[in-house]
Amino acid sequence: MIGVIMSLDKHKPWLTFDCYDTLVRYTESKSAALEDLVLAKGGTKDLTKSAWLAFEASERRLQKENFLPLNQILKSSLKLAFETIGINSTISDENRILSAVKDAEPFSEVAEVLSDLKHDYRLAILSNSEPDIIRFNIARIGVTFDEVVLASQAKCYKPSVGMFNELIQRINESPKDITHIAQSFYHDMRTAKDLGFGRRIWVNRYKKQGDPSYTPDAEISDISRLREELLVCG
Repeated sequence: MIGVIMSLDKHKPWLTFDCYDTLVRYTESKSAALEDLVLAKGGTKDLTKSAWLAFEASERRLQKENFLPLNQILKSSLKLAFETIGINSTISDENRILSAVKDAEPFSEVAEVLSDLKHDYRLAILSNSEPDIIRFNIARIGVTFDEVVLASQAKCYKPSVGMFNELIQRINESPKDITHIAQSFYHDMRTAKDLGFGRRIWVNRYKKQGDPSYTPDAEISDISRLREELLVCG
């Protein structure tokens, strides 16, 4: 019976998902932790905003440079952010930021939707993460994925084509037959189109402006009606 199920699974189409800010509250969890740390050290709301801007800029910059695993990027970005506002970071602070990422809560609809989709699709994660972080995120989601492709394996970060090529190689599927679902235009939507992914669904959770030259096949505010959108744009 297991052999039959596995054989049938091979004919299921692939849905590939970004994880952070698509499935779990990555940015919200990080920013909340950073704010708590700054305020606990006597900082103000204005200093918190300055620190957050510095943190985000550092994280994006470091992901473009010589490869470092995500945990090192987060620690370095926190240190720089605190230096920007005249505060010293500690190992405890670094661990707090890492815990915030590991403990990021899934969006409310995610577990139910993914559990339902598994009946008819194979599910993969494509994430700017590493094993010792993503395993906590997947455990919180509570769904088993058929493949998980990480920056630590590709030795680069999205939007690099290297991440997407690693995914294509790992799942052994033609890009035209893959549906990619993600929140970020910068990290996901553009590269997926450039590589010829068959369908791209933008989960615009934060009401952002898209890029008209990279218009997705569908735009949704969360994934609660993802199955219906898959049928529409199929």
